[in-house]
Amino acid sequence: MPKLDSHLLATRLAPLACLLAACACASTTAGPTSVQEKATMTESASPASNDSLSAQQLHDRLLAWILSVNDARDLSVRNIEKHTGLSMRIDTDGPNSFRGVGALTGAWRYSLSSVKPAPGTSPHSVLFSMGHSGDNHDDMTPVCVGLEHYQSALTAAGFKASQRPPRLGTEYRFFRTEKVSVRVELRGKTKLYDEQLCVTRVFISAAPYG
Repeated sequence: MPKLDSHLLATRLAPLACLLAACACASTTAGPTSVQEKATMTESASPASNDSLSAQQLHDRLLAWILSVNDARDLSVRNIEKHTGLSMRIDTDGPNSFRGVGALTGAWRYSLSSVKPAPGTSPHSVLFSMGHSGDNHDDMTPVCVGLEHYQSALTAAGFKASQRPPRLGTEYRFFRTEKVSVRVELRGKTKLYDEQLCVTRVFISAAPYG
């Protein structure tokens, strides 16, 4: 058997490694809003510009940014701020680790943050999450935005839709292109199991450029 060139092998395996890393992040962020996410939303005061939006306006801007993503370069702070108008903060971990938080109606808050990348690399995933100062099953009526908001726009843009079985009251919808993957998580509007569903988290992953 001919000996494989080590550089060629590394080059061919790199995209697979990135994809596996994104899947690992997706697995760790599944389920109800975590204690760590709630802490991220509440540990610091949010800029006034981040507190001025309604839930609908916020999701409109988030969707506009998602539709602009072609690869991992578009998961940058600059591109997020350009398309959403949100003010993001660079973490002490470095320029590729960032987050933005804001307040919505009542005690509802949200965060938009990079999923921690490998040292020295750009982020390949960003997580949007909504939470409440109470428990995970508070009435979402004041901030409810349904699946159709994302589904119609993403499928029209060429994303292929799929879903997986619900878990602990959370429903999952996936939208994918060759280089971009969007996972939308939904929960009941007024109770854990409800026919009316509201978006609680959106997980965006993109492949590296090239």
